[in-house]
Amino acid sequence: MVLFSLTSKLNITINGETKDVSNYIILINHGDIYNINHGENIIELMIPVFYFYQQDDDFFNGYLDRHLLQSSNYIKSLIADLISTPTSSSLMGKNIGQSIIDTLLKEAFIRIDHEYLPNIALSNPVFIDCVNYIHDNIDAHLSLKDIAMHCNISESYCSNLFVRYLSMNFKDYFTSIKLVNAINLLLSTKHSITTVSELAGFNSHTNFANQFKNYLHFSPKQFRSLVSKITEPPQIHFQQDNVSQFTELISTIDLTAQLATNTTDIHIDDFNPKDRSQRAKVFVRFSNFNELFQFIFNEYYDINFEHLPKPVVFIDDIHDIEISQTNYNLLNRCFEKLFEKNIGLAIAIKSTQQFETMKQLILTFLQGNQDYKTSKKLVKFMLVFCSNSMTAEEIHLCHLKIKNKNKEIKYSVTVDGFLETYSTVEQVYDVMQRLKFHYYFIDIENSKTATHLITKNQHYHQTDTHFEQYKKFILDSGISSTQFVYNNLSVSGFKYTNDGKNPIQLSDIVYHLIALLRYGGGISYQLLDDHSNYISLYNKYGSPLPLMHLYKMFRPFVNEDIEITNNYVLSRKDNNYHFLLFNKINDRYMSDVKQDFIFHNELPQDSLMIIKTLNHEHGSIQHLLPISDQLVYIEKEILDELDKTNYPKTELAVQEETGRTFELKLNHDEVKYICFKPS
Repeated sequence: MVLFSLTSKLNITINGETKDVSNYIILINHGDIYNINHGENIIELMIPVFYFYQQDDDFFNGYLDRHLLQSSNYIKSLIADLISTPTSSSLMGKNIGQSIIDTLLKEAFIRIDHEYLPNIALSNPVFIDCVNYIHDNIDAHLSLKDIAMHCNISESYCSNLFVRYLSMNFKDYFTSIKLVNAINLLLSTKHSITTVSELAGFNSHTNFANQFKNYLHFSPKQFRSLVSKITEPPQIHFQQDNVSQFTELISTIDLTAQLATNTTDIHIDDFNPKDRSQRAKVFVRFSNFNELFQFIFNEYYDINFEHLPKPVVFIDDIHDIEISQTNYNLLNRCFEKLFEKNIGLAIAIKSTQQFETMKQLILTFLQGNQDYKTSKKLVKFMLVFCSNSMTAEEIHLCHLKIKNKNKEIKYSVTVDGFLETYSTVEQVYDVMQRLKFHYYFIDIENSKTATHLITKNQHYHQTDTHFEQYKKFILDSGISSTQFVYNNLSVSGFKYTNDGKNPIQLSDIVYHLIALLRYGGGISYQLLDDHSNYISLYNKYGSPLPLMHLYKMFRPFVNEDIEITNNYVLSRKDNNYHFLLFNKINDRYMSDVKQDFIFHNELPQDSLMIIKTLNHEHGSIQHLLPISDQLVYIEKEILDELDKTNYPKTELAVQEETGRTFELKLNHDEVKYICFKPS
């Protein structure tokens, strides 16, 4: 179903989440639960699911995401044109109906690896358990009593939860999602009606037929017969005979709006910056000090952090130096080499004993290095207190013992433990504000952290993405976004990877880096890829992964006024024109899509253009190595040869005549950086 208001007044609840959608188009998927709370002059276009299935027989394993729809104005213009010219509505209705379906499938359809079920926005942990249990047993003969027993609550309370959060009873909800499954089976199989009813979880053929007719006004047999005879394109019919009353409102819609195309016209002098980018701090996780020594003194790996913004090595566990005799000379030299490379050192502190150990090491380093002691050179230590194992009081007392020893030492705290300790999120904010530390780490992807946020603050829902929860936590805190660190980023942190089930694409990483430009703060990555879901900077042989190349490409956009669109970023650093071109996020599902960029300009003759291309062939070393979980020894000489090919391709072009249009083509899963240097 397609919904929008002609007067931008529409308040709707979809799958438990209420939103004011203004003039945006809303897409209601099969199985979604919705209620229009308030609306004026609403256009409601109901499209039978068969027409989508007819074009994509895997349609039930997916859903339409309105956020991806780029041609909203085009769809509105088609409907408005049909309403304003009723005399030719028959032919136009067919063409328009098919055009709308084609547009929705092309731009807004997301594939998943299972049959779509509504993702209910809930904050009540008991009801979350109820809904999850139903979704996990959709083809079972469940009763309200079964759900209540599973959740250890009374039947009456369980029933009240459905009415309170979904405005419908358990039976209606369970029946609605079983019917969607049944429709899929009726369309995709030749099973008998009786078999379909059994597979869809109905108690009997009669009950199935009655429920089906009650919801769809056809029996299952009539439905199957009807769709088998459909050969014509979908035709739009009006339920309200007198549509002329909407003529004045329809006139406000741009009837010339065009379908979003794969061609982007850019006038390079039309610079409209709406963001001032931030310089985020990148934390690179190391397991212990032994790994740090290998990083500092190794000859096998050629690891370089110079293109990372404010790089910091983050030691997660100092147990190895607690239990062994510390070589202070080696340790001090290690600190010096890090600081000389302008790399910070953050150490996780998990107890008062560990704090005392690190305090002694830091003071010993300062005593033995006069330049650092007198601040001729700046130390780059950061202590990260872990609230999972230390109380707020212990952290505060430790901080008091060291805060005046050297003003350059930074202090941070993980907040996940506070979320477990305190009964409200507001109390956690209060502790954070009283500590007044430089950074606050949160492992937002940790299931316990997410559960605490959902149960302790009604603004969080289980349907929120990790980054949406991260933004909410920042905005509600009253603390600058530049002081927060997104800890332990994994593939699951990217919205359209389907919780890590789909491979990450270059456009996903670009959107991640754009978010860092907007919000600043920090992010923590793993150093070497170990085939886990955590995002890494280098592969297991120490060769840079695409993320490292993208950080280098992003340098002209850091600490600059920037313009951000859905497929490019622009800055004017040093009076040059810097563009980063990337795939639109919905193009991830269309491997044959290519985007054309046309740059209109007034550049003088002989102006220089620098183009860098990152794709599977240039800068993605993971495609050059065999897929294996085992670390096979590769000689340094061979690695060096591989690394020579592991860079984005660089090309140069010259403006042949003043003002000549410049064109580029961007392939699927590809990123290009282009710099125009006026002569």
